[in-house]
Amino acid sequence: MTEAVMQAIMPLRQRHGGRAPVMWWHGLRRSPSVAGPYDAWLTPRLEMTWRSSAKPIDALVAKLGGQPVWLDEPFWPVSASSGAPMTFVGQFPLPGPQARMGYLFIAQDDDGALTFEPEAGENALLVQPNGRVPAFVTGLHVSTGPSLWRRGLTWTERVPVELHIDAHPAERTTQRAVEREAALQAAARRGEVSDPDEGHDADWVECRSHVGGPPLCWQPWTTRVNPSWRFFFQLDGAEGCGEDAYALNFGGGTGYAFLSADEREGRFLWDCV
Repeated sequence: MTEAVMQAIMPLRQRHGGRAPVMWWHGLRRSPSVAGPYDAWLTPRLEMTWRSSAKPIDALVAKLGGQPVWLDEPFWPVSASSGAPMTFVGQFPLPGPQARMGYLFIAQDDDGALTFEPEAGENALLVQPNGRVPAFVTGLHVSTGPSLWRRGLTWTERVPVELHIDAHPAERTTQRAVEREAALQAAARRGEVSDPDEGHDADWVECRSHVGGPPLCWQPWTTRVNPSWRFFFQLDGAEGCGEDAYALNFGGGTGYAFLSADEREGRFLWDCV
Protein backbone atom coordinates (compact mmCIF):
# COMPACT_ATOMS: atom_id res chain seq x y z
CA MET A 1 0.00 0.00 0.00
CA THR A 2 1.41 3.41 -0.96
CA GLU A 3 2.35 6.09 1.56
CA ALA A 4 -0.42 8.34 0.17
CA VAL A 5 -3.01 5.64 0.81
CA MET A 6 -1.74 5.08 4.35
CA GLN A 7 -1.88 8.80 5.13
CA ALA A 8 -5.46 9.02 3.86
CA ILE A 9 -6.59 5.96 5.83
CA MET A 10 -4.88 6.96 9.10
CA PRO A 11 -7.51 9.52 10.25
CA LEU A 12 -10.20 6.85 9.83
CA ARG A 13 -8.24 4.26 11.81
CA GLN A 14 -7.54 6.70 14.60
CA ARG A 15 -11.27 7.37 14.99
CA HIS A 16 -12.22 3.67 14.88
CA GLY A 17 -9.88 1.95 17.31
CA GLY A 18 -7.03 1.36 14.88
CA ARG A 19 -9.21 -0.19 12.16
CA ALA A 20 -10.64 1.43 9.05
CA PRO A 21 -14.48 1.32 9.34
CA VAL A 22 -16.58 -0.96 7.16
CA MET A 23 -18.11 1.23 4.45
CA TRP A 24 -21.22 0.62 2.38
CA TRP A 25 -19.26 0.02 -0.85
CA HIS A 26 -17.56 -3.00 0.74
CA GLY A 27 -20.92 -4.75 0.53
CA LEU A 28 -21.24 -4.32 -3.24
CA ARG A 29 -20.69 -7.49 -5.24
CA ARG A 30 -19.64 -7.90 -8.87
CA SER A 31 -21.83 -10.06 -11.07
CA PRO A 32 -19.88 -12.64 -13.12
CA SER A 33 -22.55 -12.76 -15.86
CA VAL A 34 -22.74 -9.21 -17.21
CA ALA A 35 -23.41 -8.92 -20.95
CA GLY A 36 -23.15 -5.15 -21.38
CA PRO A 37 -23.06 -1.67 -19.83
CA TYR A 38 -26.78 -1.62 -19.05
CA ASP A 39 -26.73 -4.76 -16.92
CA ALA A 40 -26.43 -4.87 -13.14
CA TRP A 41 -22.68 -5.33 -12.74
CA LEU A 42 -22.71 -4.30 -9.06
CA THR A 43 -25.36 -5.47 -6.62
CA PRO A 44 -27.30 -4.59 -4.57
CA ARG A 45 -28.53 -1.32 -5.98
CA LEU A 46 -28.14 1.45 -3.37
CA GLU A 47 -29.71 4.90 -3.38
CA MET A 48 -27.24 7.74 -2.75
CA THR A 49 -28.10 10.61 -0.40
CA TRP A 50 -26.06 13.55 0.89
CA ARG A 51 -25.29 15.27 4.16
CA SER A 52 -23.24 18.39 4.72
CA SER A 53 -19.84 18.38 6.37
CA ALA A 54 -18.84 21.08 8.83
CA LYS A 55 -15.16 20.65 7.93
CA PRO A 56 -13.13 19.47 4.92
CA ILE A 57 -13.44 15.73 4.26
CA ASP A 58 -9.90 14.37 3.99
CA ALA A 59 -10.58 10.64 4.35
CA LEU A 60 -11.08 7.82 1.84
CA VAL A 61 -14.85 8.09 1.79
CA ALA A 62 -17.46 8.81 -0.84
CA LYS A 63 -18.11 12.53 -1.14
CA LEU A 64 -19.21 15.37 -3.39
CA GLY A 65 -17.24 18.58 -3.62
CA GLY A 66 -14.24 19.73 -1.64
CA GLN A 67 -10.84 18.57 -2.91
CA PRO A 68 -9.83 15.07 -3.99
CA VAL A 69 -8.15 12.71 -1.54
CA TRP A 70 -5.60 11.41 -4.03
CA LEU A 71 -4.38 7.82 -3.90
CA ASP A 72 -1.67 8.34 -6.50
CA GLU A 73 0.08 11.29 -8.13
CA PRO A 74 -2.40 14.19 -8.52
CA PHE A 75 -3.70 14.80 -12.03
CA TRP A 76 -6.26 17.55 -12.61
CA PRO A 77 -8.07 17.28 -15.98
CA VAL A 78 -8.56 20.37 -18.14
CA SER A 79 -11.27 21.18 -20.68
CA ALA A 80 -10.39 20.17 -24.23
CA SER A 81 -12.10 23.28 -25.63
CA SER A 82 -11.04 25.99 -23.17
CA GLY A 83 -7.98 24.58 -21.44
CA ALA A 84 -9.46 25.58 -18.06
CA PRO A 85 -9.28 23.14 -15.12
CA MET A 86 -12.41 21.05 -14.80
CA THR A 87 -14.61 21.15 -11.71
CA PHE A 88 -14.08 18.35 -9.20
CA VAL A 89 -17.50 16.82 -8.67
CA GLY A 90 -16.69 14.05 -6.22
CA GLN A 91 -14.94 10.81 -5.37
CA PHE A 92 -16.56 7.38 -5.42
CA PRO A 93 -14.84 4.33 -3.89
CA LEU A 94 -14.64 1.22 -6.02
CA PRO A 95 -16.09 -1.87 -4.29
CA GLY A 96 -13.77 -4.25 -2.52
CA PRO A 97 -11.26 -4.26 0.35
CA GLN A 98 -8.49 -2.47 -1.54
CA ALA A 99 -8.45 1.33 -1.35
CA ARG A 100 -9.37 2.46 -4.88
CA MET A 101 -11.24 5.56 -5.96
CA GLY A 102 -13.00 7.01 -8.99
CA TYR A 103 -12.63 10.81 -9.27
CA LEU A 104 -15.23 12.64 -11.35
CA PHE A 105 -14.46 15.97 -13.05
CA ILE A 106 -16.67 18.00 -15.39
CA ALA A 107 -15.83 21.14 -17.38
CA GLN A 108 -17.84 24.31 -16.87
CA ASP A 109 -20.28 24.50 -19.77
CA ASP A 110 -20.55 28.30 -19.93
CA ASP A 111 -19.14 28.22 -23.47
CA GLY A 112 -21.08 25.20 -24.67
CA ALA A 113 -18.58 22.48 -23.72
CA LEU A 114 -19.82 19.02 -24.74
CA THR A 115 -19.92 17.71 -21.19
CA PHE A 116 -22.57 15.13 -22.11
CA GLU A 117 -20.24 13.21 -24.44
CA PRO A 118 -18.12 10.42 -22.90
CA GLU A 119 -14.99 11.04 -24.99
CA ALA A 120 -15.05 14.74 -25.91
CA GLY A 121 -12.48 15.70 -23.28
CA GLU A 122 -15.02 17.77 -21.31
CA ASN A 123 -15.43 15.33 -18.44
CA ALA A 124 -13.19 12.71 -16.87
CA LEU A 125 -13.62 9.78 -14.51
CA LEU A 126 -10.15 8.91 -13.24
CA VAL A 127 -9.27 5.74 -11.33
CA GLN A 128 -6.49 5.51 -8.71
CA PRO A 129 -4.29 3.70 -7.92
CA ASN A 130 -3.18 1.69 -10.96
CA GLY A 131 -5.59 3.50 -13.25
CA ARG A 132 -5.26 4.73 -16.84
CA VAL A 133 -5.84 8.31 -17.89
CA PRO A 134 -7.98 8.11 -21.06
CA ALA A 135 -6.20 9.18 -24.24
CA PHE A 136 -8.66 12.05 -24.80
CA VAL A 137 -8.01 13.58 -21.34
CA THR A 138 -5.23 16.10 -20.69
CA GLY A 139 -4.42 17.71 -17.38
CA LEU A 140 -2.12 19.32 -14.87
CA HIS A 141 -0.09 17.70 -12.11
CA VAL A 142 -1.70 19.77 -9.36
CA SER A 143 -3.59 18.51 -6.31
CA THR A 144 -6.28 21.20 -5.93
CA GLY A 145 -8.58 23.13 -8.22
CA PRO A 146 -12.19 24.23 -8.87
CA SER A 147 -14.77 22.31 -6.88
CA LEU A 148 -18.51 21.62 -6.79
CA TRP A 149 -20.75 24.49 -5.72
CA ARG A 150 -24.34 25.62 -5.33
CA ARG A 151 -25.95 29.02 -5.89
CA GLY A 152 -25.90 31.66 -3.17
CA LEU A 153 -28.13 34.68 -2.64
CA THR A 154 -28.01 35.44 -6.37
CA TRP A 155 -28.14 33.15 -9.41
CA THR A 156 -24.50 33.85 -10.29
CA GLU A 157 -23.02 33.55 -6.78
CA ARG A 158 -21.20 30.25 -6.34
CA VAL A 159 -20.90 28.80 -2.85
CA PRO A 160 -18.55 25.79 -2.47
CA VAL A 161 -20.11 22.62 -1.08
CA GLU A 162 -18.71 19.46 0.45
CA LEU A 163 -21.06 16.57 1.15
CA HIS A 164 -20.75 13.07 2.56
CA ILE A 165 -22.37 10.42 0.35
CA ASP A 166 -24.45 7.79 2.14
CA ALA A 167 -26.00 4.82 0.36
CA HIS A 168 -28.83 2.52 1.37
CA PRO A 169 -31.58 0.41 -0.20
CA ALA A 170 -34.50 2.47 -1.48
CA GLU A 171 -37.93 2.28 0.13
CA ARG A 172 -39.66 -0.91 -1.01
CA THR A 173 -42.35 0.70 -3.19
CA THR A 174 -39.77 2.84 -4.95
CA GLN A 175 -37.46 -0.15 -5.37
CA ARG A 176 -40.19 -2.18 -7.09
CA ALA A 177 -41.05 0.72 -9.38
CA VAL A 178 -37.37 1.24 -10.26
CA GLU A 179 -36.95 -2.44 -11.08
CA ARG A 180 -40.05 -2.30 -13.28
CA GLU A 181 -38.73 0.77 -15.09
CA ALA A 182 -35.35 -0.91 -15.61
CA ALA A 183 -37.11 -3.92 -17.14
CA LEU A 184 -39.09 -1.66 -19.49
CA GLN A 185 -35.90 0.04 -20.61
CA ALA A 186 -34.18 -3.29 -21.20
CA ALA A 187 -37.13 -4.34 -23.35
CA ALA A 188 -36.89 -1.07 -25.32
CA ARG A 189 -33.21 -1.74 -26.07
CA ARG A 190 -34.21 -5.16 -27.39
CA GLY A 191 -36.72 -3.48 -29.70
CA GLU A 192 -39.77 -4.72 -27.82
CA VAL A 193 -42.84 -2.48 -27.60
CA SER A 194 -44.50 -2.09 -24.20
CA ASP A 195 -46.84 0.29 -22.44
CA PRO A 196 -44.64 2.49 -20.21
CA ASP A 197 -47.66 3.58 -18.13
CA GLU A 198 -48.82 0.08 -17.27
CA GLY A 199 -48.42 -0.35 -13.51
CA HIS A 200 -46.19 2.73 -13.37
CA ASP A 201 -45.56 4.20 -9.92
CA ALA A 202 -45.29 7.97 -9.79
CA ASP A 203 -42.56 7.93 -7.15
CA TRP A 204 -39.96 5.82 -8.96
CA VAL A 205 -38.32 8.88 -10.52
CA GLU A 206 -37.50 10.22 -7.04
CA CYS A 207 -34.59 7.76 -6.83
CA ARG A 208 -32.24 8.68 -9.68
CA SER A 209 -28.88 8.87 -7.89
CA HIS A 210 -27.65 5.38 -7.11
CA VAL A 211 -24.68 3.04 -7.18
CA GLY A 212 -24.98 -0.50 -8.52
CA GLY A 213 -27.91 -2.19 -10.21
CA PRO A 214 -28.82 -1.36 -13.82
CA PRO A 215 -28.76 2.28 -14.93
CA LEU A 216 -32.03 4.16 -15.36
CA CYS A 217 -31.67 6.21 -18.55
CA TRP A 218 -33.83 9.02 -19.83
CA GLN A 219 -33.21 7.71 -23.35
CA PRO A 220 -32.65 3.96 -22.94
CA TRP A 221 -31.76 3.46 -26.60
CA THR A 222 -28.56 5.49 -26.34
CA THR A 223 -25.54 3.74 -27.93
CA ARG A 224 -22.75 6.00 -26.68
CA VAL A 225 -21.27 3.37 -24.36
CA ASN A 226 -18.87 0.66 -25.46
CA PRO A 227 -20.41 -2.80 -24.89
CA SER A 228 -17.40 -3.87 -22.82
CA TRP A 229 -17.96 -1.18 -20.14
CA ARG A 230 -19.68 -1.79 -16.82
CA PHE A 231 -22.17 0.48 -15.02
CA PHE A 232 -20.82 2.02 -11.79
CA PHE A 233 -23.16 4.79 -10.57
CA GLN A 234 -25.51 7.54 -11.70
CA LEU A 235 -25.89 11.06 -10.35
CA ASP A 236 -28.78 13.47 -10.80
CA GLY A 237 -28.20 16.95 -12.12
CA ALA A 238 -29.51 20.00 -10.24
CA GLU A 239 -29.80 23.78 -10.62
CA GLY A 240 -28.16 24.44 -7.27
CA CYS A 241 -30.92 26.55 -5.72
CA GLY A 242 -33.75 25.96 -3.26
CA GLU A 243 -33.39 22.47 -1.80
CA ASP A 244 -30.70 21.45 -4.31
CA ALA A 245 -27.48 20.50 -2.55
CA TYR A 246 -25.29 21.29 -5.56
CA ALA A 247 -25.33 22.67 -9.10
CA LEU A 248 -24.69 20.31 -12.03
CA ASN A 249 -26.08 21.13 -15.46
CA PHE A 250 -27.25 17.85 -16.96
CA GLY A 251 -30.07 19.48 -18.90
CA GLY A 252 -32.54 18.43 -16.23
CA GLY A 253 -31.30 14.85 -16.53
CA THR A 254 -28.82 12.45 -15.02
CA GLY A 255 -25.13 11.57 -15.38
CA TYR A 256 -23.83 8.00 -15.72
CA ALA A 257 -20.44 6.55 -14.75
CA PHE A 258 -18.96 3.38 -16.23
CA LEU A 259 -15.74 1.42 -15.68
CA SER A 260 -13.67 -0.69 -18.06
CA ALA A 261 -13.69 -4.46 -17.55
CA ASP A 262 -10.31 -4.27 -15.79
CA GLU A 263 -11.56 -1.35 -13.62
CA ARG A 264 -8.60 0.86 -14.55
CA GLU A 265 -10.38 3.43 -16.72
CA GLY A 266 -13.66 5.33 -16.50
CA ARG A 267 -16.24 6.97 -18.75
CA PHE A 268 -18.99 9.46 -17.94
CA LEU A 269 -21.93 10.88 -19.91
CA TRP A 270 -25.19 12.56 -19.15
CA ASP A 271 -28.63 12.17 -20.63
CA CYS A 272 -31.97 13.97 -20.45
CA VAL A 273 -35.37 13.94 -22.11
